[in-house]
Amino acid sequence: MDRRTFMEAMALSAVSLGLSNVVSCANFKPKLDVLVLGGTYFLGPAIVNAFRNAGHAVTLFNRGLTNPDLFPDLPHIFGDRENGPEAYLALQHKQWDLVIDVWPQRSVLVDESTAALQSYAKHYSFISSVAVYKNFNEAGRSEDDSVLDLPKDKSTWGYSEEKAASEKLVSDRFPNNHTILRPGPIKGWRDPAHDLLYWLLKLQRNEDILAPGNGNDPLQFIDVKDVAKFAVRAIENKLAGIYNCVGPKENVLVWKDFLNLAKTHLQSTSKLYWSDKEFLENHEVYAWEHLPLWAPISDDFFMEVSNAKAVAAGFNYSPLEKTLDDCLAWCRTKGNPDMLFGVGDEPVGITVQKEKEVIESLERRDN
Repeated sequence: MDRRTFMEAMALSAVSLGLSNVVSCANFKPKLDVLVLGGTYFLGPAIVNAFRNAGHAVTLFNRGLTNPDLFPDLPHIFGDRENGPEAYLALQHKQWDLVIDVWPQRSVLVDESTAALQSYAKHYSFISSVAVYKNFNEAGRSEDDSVLDLPKDKSTWGYSEEKAASEKLVSDRFPNNHTILRPGPIKGWRDPAHDLLYWLLKLQRNEDILAPGNGNDPLQFIDVKDVAKFAVRAIENKLAGIYNCVGPKENVLVWKDFLNLAKTHLQSTSKLYWSDKEFLENHEVYAWEHLPLWAPISDDFFMEVSNAKAVAAGFNYSPLEKTLDDCLAWCRTKGNPDMLFGVGDEPVGITVQKEKEVIESLERRDN
């Protein structure tokens, strides 16, 4: 899996514009009327729970097909965004304090929703992605950096272009009352992807592991619940504009520290084999495709996006161990802890046999 494919898989799975960041006296937070577009797959449930836990009134708008048993106590308005502007007529009966748009795959849906709700929403929050940046040629991409140019031929657009187009629609229709969150890879409870799980399950199995390069490349992902809690913080504290939501901690995390922490936390006896990108590629082992989530800085700085603005605005990080536990717990609940890697129609990681062969070659080289 290359990075573009990874971005598409994620879809399946600025200055604050003059608004005050101060909460009203005594930290009083009025109960808000929140409309969530979607809300029942991965990030959506975390957002719904975060707003509920903060005491706000949440209404869901979706087809009622994905996980229809979720949130039976909450009001649902059923509709299909694929049906065009008419789908939103049922939402135009009141003023919503906040509409939060969770991860639509096509910008045309955002075009229609922002147009239909422009007069019915006081604030519009959109979940975007760090994938909108024009490039990652430098470390520390920030919210003020350039985003992708959009080709006139929309048939050439992929995930990143659709997100960039959606951001512009939101900021144009809600110029002074929008919040755009740009997460990196989102992990944790309900995560349908197997990329982070690849490393965690191998550690749990106490397998010898061919590790990513020399271990000094950065790794970024963010806990789904942390994104959701910041979405609440943003509306409660009137944080408008764009915020990168990257982690899993405030400071840079490199692969060697991550795998050693995970190994200790999971009480694993796995041996980690570090080498270098050239050695791995000479043995036909590649970043992303065979070693999930590895983005070598010799390629670019995709895994070193700045979180400074969000941290300054109060972004809080869950303990990394909690994120790892949530991933594994969800896998035990709804996934397959015995899954095989490197095989199947959509393989993740490297096969055990291939990994063994490369490790043996590495040992011969180093002895």
